[in-house]
Amino acid sequence: MKGALEARLLGTWRLVLYETVDQAGRRSRPYGDAVGRLTYDQDGNMTGQVMRPDRAPVALGEGYAQQVRGAYIGYIAYFGTYEVAPDGQSVVHRVEGSLNPAWVGGNQVRTMRFDGDRLILHATVDEAGEMVRHELTWERCSAFGLS
Repeated sequence: MKGALEARLLGTWRLVLYETVDQAGRRSRPYGDAVGRLTYDQDGNMTGQVMRPDRAPVALGEGYAQQVRGAYIGYIAYFGTYEVAPDGQSVVHRVEGSLNPAWVGGNQVRTMRFDGDRLILHATVDEAGEMVRHELTWERCSAFGLS
C-alpha cells in the first residue's frame, strides 16, 4: 500500500504555472502561458509534458532545421517510473524515455510540496553558470487508484 504522499500524487495534473526564478529573485515565464500534463499511476509509472503554446508549425522546405529546433526547444516530454524520497520532500523521476536523449537513463529530481489541492514541483539547475529554479504549479485533473 502506498503512503499518504504517494496517494496524493496519484492521478493526472494540469499545469497552472511554469516560472523560473533567478538568483536575484526575478521571475519569468520561459514558455509563456505554458500548458502541460503530469500523471502518476498506482504502479509507480509517471509521464510529464510541458509546452510553449505558441510554437510555430514545422513544414518541409526552407528553414526546416530552424523550425524543428524551435519546436524542440518549446517542448519538454519524458516518461518513466517515480519514487517519493523517504523524507517526503522530493520525488525522483527515473527517466526511461525522453524528447531530450540526454535524460534517458537518468533521474529528474523535483522538490515537491502541496498547497491545498495544488502540487508544486521545482528543480534548481545551472544555466550558463547561474543557478535558476524552475517552479511548476500543477492542479489535479483526475485521480485514480484511490478508494
